[in-house]
Amino acid sequence: MRLRHKKWTNSVLQENEDIILKKENIAEIKSTDLLEIGSGKGRFLLSLAEINKDKKLLGVEININAFASSVKNASQRKEELKNFSFINETIDKILPLLDDESIENIYINFPDPWPKNRQKHRRLTYPPYLKEYYRVLKKNGKIYFRTDNSSLFEDSLDYFQSVRLFDFKIITPFLYENSSLPCTEYECKFRSMGIDINLLVAEKR
Repeated sequence: MRLRHKKWTNSVLQENEDIILKKENIAEIKSTDLLEIGSGKGRFLLSLAEINKDKKLLGVEININAFASSVKNASQRKEELKNFSFINETIDKILPLLDDESIENIYINFPDPWPKNRQKHRRLTYPPYLKEYYRVLKKNGKIYFRTDNSSLFEDSLDYFQSVRLFDFKIITPFLYENSSLPCTEYECKFRSMGIDINLLVAEKR
């Protein structure tokens, strides 16, 4: 879903620089415990920050409009929650900045499916990305991957199998009973429409 540019974008970003990181903030990026790739409007990351107050969370979002919305939403919580930041970048620019075995969990929620063959290398579950996730994850670290797109999900299963770096389980359809994963903006909308959600949990070998 394409988000429209908001008139308040620039002012919100200027007023909340304390929760915005840039690539130059190497030390802060390296201190990340939990990483969300494609943080959207920030709902999931903020909920996760609330239940993991002893962890440092980083949300990576490339779309400037979604990023601005996440910062706006986060600005209302930053006085009570001090353990999160957002960065407006592509994940391929952030991963090289992370140390080996430094991240506890990675969350990939409803990424762009990039359905055309010439686009598939951009998928966040494509093997080169999985190898980088493996590098930065701690021992027994996990990837939580959720999508409503069945084609992307099936292809992603093949990607995980091909790299042979993770033990994984599949939960489809994914329900919330006994789950510690907060709902994302898209997910809550999809569920209200009766659309099934697929979850893959991959643990580093």
